[in-house]
Amino acid sequence: MQFDHAKHEEAHHDIEKFLAELFDAPYLDPDNGHFYVGYGSTILEISVDSYGPEDSTIQVTAYCVQGVETSEDLLLGLLELNHELPVGAFSLIGDDIFYSHSIFGSALNRKNLLGAIAAVANVADDYDDRIVAKYGGQTALDRIRDTGGRRQRSAAAE
Repeated sequence: MQFDHAKHEEAHHDIEKFLAELFDAPYLDPDNGHFYVGYGSTILEISVDSYGPEDSTIQVTAYCVQGVETSEDLLLGLLELNHELPVGAFSLIGDDIFYSHSIFGSALNRKNLLGAIAAVANVADDYDDRIVAKYGGQTALDRIRDTGGRRQRSAAAE
């Protein structure tokens, strides 16, 4: 893993330590340096990026819904939710919906990380089933169950 500066590296190591304290089996992807944890019916990705010469950002992202049918009604609904929710935002990439929130590394401590994780996971967990019921697709957990997870997909590709 390449770090841009000492604060970037420090935040990454702090995240690794805090996740090990908070979760049974956090996964660190060696390819991108991102962490993954399960929380409720969603999967969370925690990434640490450099921000300027002396800070970093920690982004907590929930894989909310995958394979959704994109419509104008869905897009407007997500924008309205983004306006109403106190933290974080929904995004749409292809036919997948994500929910994410970021904090600065300079404000990073165990309590702030847990707060960001809980906020993202609770919003995603609250809205994923509603979105699937109205627009189709699958929750992240259902998608993993159906595909057998990353290891099974990787083995099938070989």
